[in-house]
Amino acid sequence: MNNSLRFNFFDYFLIFGVIGLSILAAILDHHMDWLDFIGVVTGIINLVLCAKGNIYNYVFGIIYNAIYAYIAFSTSLYADAAIYAAYYLPMQFIGWYNWKKNRDQEDGTVNVKHLSFRSALILLAAAAVLVPLLAWVLSLPVVGDAQPWTDSATTAASILGMYMMVKAIAEQWYIWLVLDVLLVVKWTIEVANETPHAAMWLIMFAFYAANSAYGLIQWNRLARKKASGQL
Repeated sequence: MNNSLRFNFFDYFLIFGVIGLSILAAILDHHMDWLDFIGVVTGIINLVLCAKGNIYNYVFGIIYNAIYAYIAFSTSLYADAAIYAAYYLPMQFIGWYNWKKNRDQEDGTVNVKHLSFRSALILLAAAAVLVPLLAWVLSLPVVGDAQPWTDSATTAASILGMYMMVKAIAEQWYIWLVLDVLLVVKWTIEVANETPHAAMWLIMFAFYAANSAYGLIQWNRLARKKASGQL
């Protein structure tokens, strides 16, 4: 049986917590944006399944990434929009293909590995170059990004995190945790600015941060089982 399809209390808490708070936010706002709602729900299911090492996270990831690209573009977060449309969305298909080749036949979960020290240094160096470079580009008048530094940081983290996700590297969850915290800050600012769509996405990324911490614990457990031959 595929153990990665067994949901526990925390999984249900994340999914129904996001759904419930999103509905509450819509009630308080006297308006339900169904595109936002679908994006929020598919997004949290995508992350919950990913944390469990389940390949079907990519089904929900395709829907979520397409919706978020549109939402980010409509709120002038151009780097987010570009990275979701041109990188995140295609990587869902690549990830699905790679995970399908790299699954345990009995347990059904992806075979997880750890990042080497050399690879970690390379990724940190890449981030150190990407963040200020992207911030400079996004701050140019011709681009006019609403939040160039936070947008550049989340974009760089997105690139590195998704690469590690496709490769099934456990340390990806450190990046997702930092990314989710940055996105909480970003959407908090957008809520303060009374930007459309902001409340739902702030709720979602707050839950994402909790799921990232949970995913780190789960993937370290999967990596230990793989190393000990228990998978």
